[in-house]
Amino acid sequence: MTVVDAPSDLGETRSDSLIPGDYLLTMRELRYPSPLEPEICSDRFHRHTGHHVVFWAMRGTAHVDVDGHRHHLPPGTGVFVPAGVGHVADTSASTTLTAVYVRPSAWVAPVDGVRDVAVNTATREMLVLLAYQGLKRDQRFRAQRLCLEFMAEPSLPGLELPLPDNRLIQPVAQHILDCPGDSRSLEDWAWILNTSGRTIARAFRADTGMSFSEWRTVARMSAAVPLLADEVPVGTVSRKVGYTSASAFSTAMRRVTGRGPRDFRPVR
Repeated sequence: MTVVDAPSDLGETRSDSLIPGDYLLTMRELRYPSPLEPEICSDRFHRHTGHHVVFWAMRGTAHVDVDGHRHHLPPGTGVFVPAGVGHVADTSASTTLTAVYVRPSAWVAPVDGVRDVAVNTATREMLVLLAYQGLKRDQRFRAQRLCLEFMAEPSLPGLELPLPDNRLIQPVAQHILDCPGDSRSLEDWAWILNTSGRTIARAFRADTGMSFSEWRTVARMSAAVPLLADEVPVGTVSRKVGYTSASAFSTAMRRVTGRGPRDFRPVR
């Protein structure tokens, strides 16, 4: 469990169960839950009324569900969740998901909803340094201010996948998430569900804002990102997520994310 702190420049001390005293933020690795800190993010739907949260992956990739959307966080990308917005965190033993709880008065960017932010290598290294190394009080303050400024910078779009509520298409969506290489068509699913392809297509559009094909493509890219982060060869990844060639997969990934497969490799 880690804590990052810095004295506030506002000249006041606040009572807070997560962010102590006049500090600006606190960081937690979510695979290390603490029964003494019930405010820490969990795998149940919850919200924080007194903190903003920036989620990012300590290593490789991770994901968090925010307001019914799954955000996959590749290297260098975080997601800013304003106070009061509901979310579900991955707290499994294998996750690298990390949460930075920020005092609202310390956040230096406009609070205009959930959005992707930059958590670059320098910011990650500085947060880890603050978490595990003792620094003088004024040094911690300056370092945290710098981290907050860096995290307020916009990022390239991350992978945001709407999770459908419609009971008709939930089994379809779950199967695609579990088996992204499955290439069944709308007509195949219509036969399985004893309905029409048009009905499924309308349900996807109404519930997710995407066509069936668009949703499946983003789901496939979401499945590809952790494989790429684990350094699985691009050709193998492309086959696992339903593409017959690495070039077709690379084209789809650039179209969806603005980045190529190699951009999702771990930072050395």
